[in-house]
Amino acid sequence: MKTNKILSILSFFIFSITIISCVEDNSFETPNIKLEEPNITTSFTVAKVHNDLIQAYNSNGDLTLTYFADENNPTYVTGYVVSSDAAGNFFRTLVIQDAAENPTAGIELLVNNSSLSESFEIGRKVYIRLDGLTVSYDDGESTSFINPTNTVPGVFTLGLLSNENRVDDIPYTSEEQRRALVKSTELATIVPTEIKIGEIEQKHVNTLVSLPSAQFDKEELGKTFAGEPNDEFDGFRTIFECETEATIPLQTSTFSSFKSNKLPEGQGTATGVLAKDFRAEFFVLIANNPVELDFSNSERCDPIVLDCTGATSTDVTVFEEDFQTITNEAQLDGLGWTNVNVSGGSERYEDSSFSGNRYMKISAFGTGEDPMEAWLVTPAINLDGTTEEVLTFDVSANFESGKVLTAFITENYTGDPTTTEWVQIDANIPTGDGGFGDFVSSSINISCLSGDVHVAFKYLGSADNMETRYHIDNIKVTGK
Repeated sequence: MKTNKILSILSFFIFSITIISCVEDNSFETPNIKLEEPNITTSFTVAKVHNDLIQAYNSNGDLTLTYFADENNPTYVTGYVVSSDAAGNFFRTLVIQDAAENPTAGIELLVNNSSLSESFEIGRKVYIRLDGLTVSYDDGESTSFINPTNTVPGVFTLGLLSNENRVDDIPYTSEEQRRALVKSTELATIVPTEIKIGEIEQKHVNTLVSLPSAQFDKEELGKTFAGEPNDEFDGFRTIFECETEATIPLQTSTFSSFKSNKLPEGQGTATGVLAKDFRAEFFVLIANNPVELDFSNSERCDPIVLDCTGATSTDVTVFEEDFQTITNEAQLDGLGWTNVNVSGGSERYEDSSFSGNRYMKISAFGTGEDPMEAWLVTPAINLDGTTEEVLTFDVSANFESGKVLTAFITENYTGDPTTTEWVQIDANIPTGDGGFGDFVSSSINISCLSGDVHVAFKYLGSADNMETRYHIDNIKVTGK
């Protein structure tokens, strides 16, 4: 199903270039006629469409199901529109949820029409004629897994089955679209479902949700929504949830009308369609327009971090580890390090290398652990014999699906990271949109600390959701 998504993005690119020289096509306009309620009665729900495919998969292993076309007794499913392409952040897609408030299921409908919001505004009740349409499912796995107790929510999609056995757009012709998509006179007020990031379930995918206490991560401030040089097709910006400190990427199309707008710097409520990235590998929030991000509260909720002031020095090396001699992570145990998984799983930091450089690596990908919490803690670093100390280290991030690494320091390590009172470090933790990112350095003044200190790197992710891979290298403390 991923090929179709990529083709859709490329089509959007071509459309955006060519539309400048095109004459307006009046065939895309909605006829100025009085809307009447269609004579359609149906009890078919979006959840039933989900379950139909689940049953088909359990029966034959197919991840597509085509509904039989019956001209005499057509089958309709009803729902409410929660997406809009008016600002260019959705393309040839209508997102439909099954109720205006407290929805239990959502689905995306692919339609070859780049002006859907002119006819199908947010809150419009619609009837989708299923006859001849195909429903598919994608959870980002190479071998998809789908059943009623699936813990890896995916995306259900409706469209026409192509010759390549993928779900494609419904053609934009008056006959095809009017048969497949019928408007109701009802225009409801959509009430977003208030959730926390850690509470996301299958029922939330392709529905309108709100995060009540959120802000953009501090390291995102000053950026645009999707207008940075490295933004290709989409920009991803990390939304930070104040109460839980969980994160989720905000996905914004580089073809949106607000791509060059600066991110709001305050905190508040983030509203958008809960979706997955175009490879369906991780959750994203997609705003219909920037107004849905009501971050008008100027008081941010940034975590309290270590704040030492004064001069720092690199005259004397107090501690240094570049991992060049670590060829097995078990070696760290004998050197006074703590390398432990505290969430009941077995995955922990492991040694890795690239082009002769060795480092420690961590990722929840392929572990099956949800959640996965792993800690890497340095041996004791004694600061009593020096002053003006500074801590430096390098981190790279790959295959970003949320910021799930945090750095800490303490003067009172208990030997158990879960019982230690930690102070967060204002570290430069990068994000990676895919592939292998460059190492990014952090330099932290720790001159106000004394005695034995321990530096820790906490990874809190989950398989099939928050799987960002990190590399940690060149941990060093210097002083005078």
